[in-house]
Amino acid sequence: MAIGLLKILAHCVCFLPCLYITSHLDIVFPGEYRKEILRYLYCHQNEDGGWDFHIEGHNNMFCTTLHYICIHILGEGRDGGSDNACAIGRKWILDRGGVTSGKLGFHRMVYMPLSYLYGRRFVGQIMPLVLELRDGLFLQPYNEIKWKKVRHLCEKEDLYYPHPLIQDLMWDSLCICMEPLLFRWPFNKLRKNALEVAMKHIHYENENI
Repeated sequence: MAIGLLKILAHCVCFLPCLYITSHLDIVFPGEYRKEILRYLYCHQNEDGGWDFHIEGHNNMFCTTLHYICIHILGEGRDGGSDNACAIGRKWILDRGGVTSGKLGFHRMVYMPLSYLYGRRFVGQIMPLVLELRDGLFLQPYNEIKWKKVRHLCEKEDLYYPHPLIQDLMWDSLCICMEPLLFRWPFNKLRKNALEVAMKHIHYENENI
């Protein structure tokens, strides 16, 4: 029973942002559940302020950022949390240059839904919490970040398999040359089929975890 609960708590950080965006957080996790999730997050924060997905692993940017966001979602303020958890977590992030999309390493369970949302060009509602997180996680104003320049950055703690220059060139070519074509007929049919396949994989993961 205890092991099962720990597994649930360990995976909650992946789903809390989704529940918050869809306004289901209070329905799925009432007050007492949220207290236990916070307790779990505080207990597994490392001394230097970072987190890893597994309690025996080393800190990385993705997990530290995700845990920091989840603590905010659960009601703690910018400098709140047990033993200043938010403040020292934010310091760990900012000491490494702050968050950019390129510095985060993704697991397939995270990447597939994100790829689907990107493919659909989904934009969530900009709520006060989003603005607060933007202010706390980036070293420069969010609106001034040149996203194309940071697309290949990856924090060293998150970089498990360095990719060669040829891979970066292929990614840039697909992004700059091919992606605009996928919005035009007949290539938009290929995009539609790809989104359908991505959704099938997402449902498959949901049914088997």
